[in-house]
Amino acid sequence: MKDYLKFALAAVAAAGVVSTAVAQQAPQGRRAGAAGAPATMGDRAAPGHGKDGFVETHDANKDGKVTKDEFSARRADNYKGLDLNGDGQVTEVEYVTEYTFRLDKELAEQRARQIRQAHVRFGVLDADKSATLSAAEFNESGNRMFSRLDNNSDGVVDARDTAKGY
Repeated sequence: MKDYLKFALAAVAAAGVVSTAVAQQAPQGRRAGAAGAPATMGDRAAPGHGKDGFVETHDANKDGKVTKDEFSARRADNYKGLDLNGDGQVTEVEYVTEYTFRLDKELAEQRARQIRQAHVRFGVLDADKSATLSAAEFNESGNRMFSRLDNNSDGVVDARDTAKGY
């Protein structure tokens, strides 16, 4: 939480100019969303939204169920976390700052996983364990991919091939 708070305070300090620009561009009485459209919750990236994600997030006692009390307590905690200046209100800058921090964290974790996987894939492709890929080693995986997709073996991957993946 401390990293989030440091990030949030820096972002709030820098966001005064941005919030003024957003306010000037947004139609009166509406917040600016994508391309100046009104913002909606649908404008947010929402990975994991659904019943399973809801239960995972709100099930405080981990019994596989979410009571109204568990839900309300989590929402209250979330609101307090968004209200950076403690005034009882959440501004657009505060809300977007938290979302930006959370998204950046998720993207960094995803990137780290994919980089680890790239090392694993290299190890698989490097059949002779020379720490280099020859063109033959590199092309071997590509040829397998093409062959699996061209499951009618006519030398063309098209709608007549029924394979959905390789």
